[in-house]
Parts: sequence; structure tokens; C-alpha cells
Amino acid sequence: MWMNSWRACLACYQAQFKLAQPAKRKQGVCHRLTQTLCSTTPGKPLELLLALLLLIASTQASAAKLVMNFFIEPPFVTHGDEDLTGLHIDIFKQLQLQQKNLAIKVQLIPLKRAYLLSAQLPNNCVFGIERTPARETDFVWVSPLYTSRYALYQRPQANQNLNQLKQLTIGSYLGSGVAEYLETAGYSVDLAKTNLNSAKKLQRKRIQAWASDVLSAAYIFQHHSLNINPKGLPFYSTKRAIACNKNTSLEALINLHQGLDQLHQSGKIEAILNRYEQQYQVDLGQ
Repeated sequence: MWMNSWRACLACYQAQFKLAQPAKRKQGVCHRLTQTLCSTTPGKPLELLLALLLLIASTQASAAKLVMNFFIEPPFVTHGDEDLTGLHIDIFKQLQLQQKNLAIKVQLIPLKRAYLLSAQLPNNCVFGIERTPARETDFVWVSPLYTSRYALYQRPQANQNLNQLKQLTIGSYLGSGVAEYLETAGYSVDLAKTNLNSAKKLQRKRIQAWASDVLSAAYIFQHHSLNINPKGLPFYSTKRAIACNKNTSLEALINLHQGLDQLHQSGKIEAILNRYEQQYQVDLGQ
């Protein structure tokens, strides 16, 4: 009977891996995995359950290499002269140091393709997308990396509020979670290929506002001369996370969760975010 319960729990886990957002991170990955994923399993010692999950994972055939799909989105991911750089790359490198036994292939592709591949192919993940309600059931999530804040930017002298902007056209870019949010909320959204292209559409008066996370906007203002008011209208925040295919290796998912937990507990992610806040003179609200 006990083994049937454990198998039911594992089936639940493999079908939909969801990471709760507990008030106290010190409860750890073991508590969150069992409480969130296997709440229907009779109350057994949490340590025994995690041990059994790890045992099952370790006895599976050798898992395929995890594919981590990144996409260009300065300053989160930037293609430098020799290698990838940016906030997400900094976090990923620290995650690799925490979980040295986890084999990961890094792939750089457009955001929309990264999203589709990770939704369709086993052991594929996309690093650093918005965890929105519309996307929740498409993936299993390793979360949160951090909280991402969004604002609406307008041309100088324009001062429409959120209700007024609902009658106008707001720019975003393909694959953006904030675009999905705006469309769901009833806004008219114009999608560009990149966030920078959307900002340029605003400057050319092809759209009436531009929706962007505040760090990307700060990067664009710092590197491009645009006739846009840099003071945005805050309107939304969400978690950035690693989104993995539902058939991703159980062992890999557990290792990713444990590594992310350790990075938060050690303060390393907070330190990375602080560096970018200082570099781009923006409040990320962490």
C-alpha cells in the first residue's frame, strides 16, 4: 500500500511539477516538493519521500543532457565578442557551480522558438521567462529566479493613465509574458520582434505606449538615444523562472531546485541583482 502511495505521488510529480512560493524559504526544497506536489499522499516523513524520489530518479536509465535555451534580451542575456553575458548568464553560472554534476547544454535561440522547443521537447528548458497564469500549465517550473517589474513608457508630454491607454495601442515583443497579460486584460497590443524595436515604434509614433520590464528599459535608455520619457508608469510585476518541459528528468529538476534554493539562501542572487541596479540606476524592488 505504501509503495502505491509513493508511485501515485511520483506520477503527480512527473505530470505537473509546481514550485510553491512559501513565505519562508528556509523550509527548503524537500518541504515544498512534498507539500505542493503530493498533497494527496498520506502523511509520511518528508525526508523519506524525498529520499525515495531521488532513489527512483537515480535508478532510471542515464538521463539525456538537459538543454537550457537562452534568448537575447539585454541586459539579461547579451552576446558579447567571445561569450554570452548578462544577468541571467551570471545566475546560470552560479547555478552550475552549485550543481556541478548536472550536465547542461546551452543553446541560444529566439525567444519564441525557445518557448516552443521547451514546451515540446523532453529535457528542454527556457531560462528566465515570466511565470504567468497563462503559461502555468505549459511547463514544470524552477522558480523564482527573482521578481521582474514592468512599466508603461510614453513619449515626452504624454501622460495617459492606465484607463486611457486601454483605448490606445501598447507595444511589446514576441514571446513576452507581459504582452500576454495586457491582451488578457483587454489592451490592444502591437508585437515587435524585439523590445528595442518596440521602443523605436513608440518614438516613431506607431504606438502610443511601450510596455517593458524596468531593467530592459533602463538598458535601452542608456545605450540608445530615444525621444521617450524614461519615467515609466508602473503597472505589473511577476516572477522570472526556469520553464522546463513536463517530461524533463526528475533528477535534473530536483538538482535545479536545490541549486536555486542554495543561491537564494547564500544571498548570491541578491548580490547579482544589486550589481545591475547600480549599473543601470534602477530599482528592481527586490
